Amino acid sequence: MKSFKIAILMDPLETVHIDKDTTFALALEAQERGHEIWFVHINDLMMRDTAPCCYARKIQFKRADPCFEWLAPQEALPLDSFDYILVRKDPPFDERYFFATHFLSLCRSALVVNRPASLREAPEKIYSLNFSAVMPQTLITCHGDEIRQFMHDVGGEIIVKPLNRCGGAGVIYLHTADKNFNSLIEMSTNEGEEYIMAQRYLPEIRQGDKRVILINGKAEGAILRVPTGDEHRGNIHVGGSVIYSELTVRDQWLVDQIGPKLKEDGLYLVGLDIIGDYITEINVTSPTGIQEIKNLGGLDIAKIFWDRLPDFK
Repeated sequence: MKSFKIAILMDPLETVHIDKDTTFALALEAQERGHEIWFVHINDLMMRDTAPCCYARKIQFKRADPCFEWLAPQEALPLDSFDYILVRKDPPFDERYFFATHFLSLCRSALVVNRPASLREAPEKIYSLNFSAVMPQTLITCHGDEIRQFMHDVGGEIIVKPLNRCGGAGVIYLHTADKNFNSLIEMSTNEGEEYIMAQRYLPEIRQGDKRVILINGKAEGAILRVPTGDEHRGNIHVGGSVIYSELTVRDQWLVDQIGPKLKEDGLYLVGLDIIGDYITEINVTSPTGIQEIKNLGGLDIAKIFWDRLPDFK
């Protein structure tokens, strides 16, 4: 088996949760195959004339505390010295991330996963609007009066989400009788200065929010994240319980609607969120869930990812 040199652009190593982190699982599987893993922080990307470069450090991951050890000092390297570059930086999609996608887009031989131009042009909550026919009614705005009218138009209950966060952070449930509506919208929109996404509330969330992992447009496994108590979010990061889930006929149909577009856009590793009959988000920056799927009896998606990686275009 050929050995590859792989850079992983990711958050600080202190944030890795070895039992849940998808990046960690992908790195372990790559190591099992004899590949070299190099850690890159977003601040360590740079341009030298027309060549995208970085400071990178060879690393080995392990299921221990700490979960890694350095194998060599940090080096300045051209990005094209790597065979593959995995972009696994969590939101927010800020100025650093924006410029990082431009640097990564200039790679000539290294394959960047996911495609940086698509990450830049299609932040996950925006990208899902390509498939509005299979989404709940949705509004993106920074105007409180628009949000209130939208809530009235869709039946009096909505979910409001920030555009540039993940893991359920900043997601709130609002209804017409909510006395704190104005204050909550002011906080969510930073007093009208930041965009939010509002969606019609789907009561099916009580049965769970399904996360489907897609590799190159094909569904490979799913979990159901069920809210606890009065919580309206099923996300693992906010305490949702997790059970294994098969895909329903409707789920597979939804996957079939988006799969070809994902492949076309070079979005090779994607987390699709489904509530009831609707797609609510398409997560493309650093989707997670593959450890939970495997631990609950599903496929080993890390193996599938590396098996298929040479076929990505």
